[in-house]
Amino acid sequence: MWLYMMLFSRFFGQKRLKTQARRLYDHALTASRQVELYANNGVPDTVDGRFDMLVIHVWLLIRRVNREGAQGLGQEIFDAMFSEMDNSLRELGTSDTSVGKRIKDMAKVFYSRAEIYNTVLDAADTNALNEALEHNLFTDMVPPSQFCGRLATHIQNTDMALSEQNFVDIQKSGPCYPPFA
Repeated sequence: MWLYMMLFSRFFGQKRLKTQARRLYDHALTASRQVELYANNGVPDTVDGRFDMLVIHVWLLIRRVNREGAQGLGQEIFDAMFSEMDNSLRELGTSDTSVGKRIKDMAKVFYSRAEIYNTVLDAADTNALNEALEHNLFTDMVPPSQFCGRLATHIQNTDMALSEQNFVDIQKSGPCYPPFA
């Protein structure tokens, strides 16, 4: 009998984790859509620009979660993001045969940017973070004056703000992302 209870407990525990991850992902999504990020010659308000901002905000959240040793929750947040990306591509009319390839490419972008951002943030190298943002966000255009520096500072401030938030509070109420200034 306890085997059945253990299986049910594990199943419902996993469902709760997925629900929690989805809620936390929604907070990151909302933070990535701050109008100030895109206004006044900021991040290009394009699919790519919005994806880059989502990557940054989800990466910062997963970075915080992983610091607590909650890699399972971090993975579920990542999975929630890419489940949403899969749904969005299908809604945009992307063929079923190419959705998997596009998701795989997007995941590679996420991982490569997360690796770069982790490295420069851990080193507290604002100039390298600024350069990475210029390269990633403004591939085909000249970045607006001083914007990447402001965004680099915002990322550093957000990382610090998330670090200072109680993890239990983050799990219950979601992370509090500071506004972009």
